[in-house]
Amino acid sequence: MTTTADRSCMIASDPRTLVNPETFGKLVDYFAADRHVTRSYAEQAVEQFLAFLKAHADNPNFGMPLPDGSIGRVVPTLPVDAVWHSVLQHTVPYAAACEQIAGGFVHHIPILTEGMMDGTALTFTLAALHATGYRVDMRFWRGEAESCCPPTPPQPGGGN
Repeated sequence: MTTTADRSCMIASDPRTLVNPETFGKLVDYFAADRHVTRSYAEQAVEQFLAFLKAHADNPNFGMPLPDGSIGRVVPTLPVDAVWHSVLQHTVPYAAACEQIAGGFVHHIPILTEGMMDGTALTFTLAALHATGYRVDMRFWRGEAESCCPPTPPQPGGGN
């Protein structure tokens, strides 16, 4: 009698392969310089940002209906959003990464949703990240998804 284990073993792909090496290197350089982090940390953070862009591109309608009736949205955590803010300042390699991953420019539209506050958006995001088939480093995805902008920012001339 022969016994076999029926296990599916999926090896996640390296997120840096989502872009060409030149684009990856430039994004890492800009993030490391902007945030004063080590190159090793910058490489890991940029990898997770690229996986985030892929998950975003794979969910063009901002995802699926969630149990509360809202629509799931792929959202960054603060460490991943920090990469986004840094690389947005360097539009040539950022636009190249967007083109290579999403087929066009991915705009940063900061909002605060109920799903971000109650954790459902991060749950959806993690599922979307894993669905890409690229490596997900949970050190960058712990915590809460937060808006990088306050829900009621001070208005010009408003004295806030």
